[in-house]
This record gives sequence, C-alpha cells and structure tokens, in this order.
Amino acid sequence: MRNNEKRKEINEQEFFGFAKSYLSEAFPNPQRIDCPPDSELTRLAELPREANPSVSQHLTCCSPCFNRYMEILADLKRRKTG
Repeated sequence: MRNNEKRKEINEQEFFGFAKSYLSEAFPNPQRIDCPPDSELTRLAELPREANPSVSQHLTCCSPCFNRYMEILADLKRRKTG
C-alpha cells in the first residue's frame, strides 16, 4: 500500500472543527485589547463583503472575539431558520 493511501485525509468538516476549537481557546485576550465592537462583529456576520477586513483578521488572534462572532452567527442562523 502506498503512503498516500495510508494517510488519512483531513476532510473539510474535521478541519473546520479543529480550527473552531483552536481559535476559541488559543488566543486569550482578557483585557480585550483592540477588540472591535459587537456592531462590527454583527456586520461581518450579516454582510461579510462589506465588513472591515481588520475585523476578520482580529478574529484570528482573539479568542473572546472569535467566540462572540460564533454566537452572533448562531443567532443569525436561528433567526433565518425559524
């Protein structure tokens, strides 16, 4: 059996699960330094193409903001479905 066949490929769902877990814990920011307001996180969730790119960048280095953004996304999804 070839090496390529032996290796398990990471599928998209596993990758996003890992990324979510990592981003939600790896970057504590208890003093909330340089955090955008909720209104900017909401804008990113609702209108991602119109949001300030710096907000997306901030989510990659601030777990509290990433977690808040995920809450906003979940709320938005709930409102759309029901």
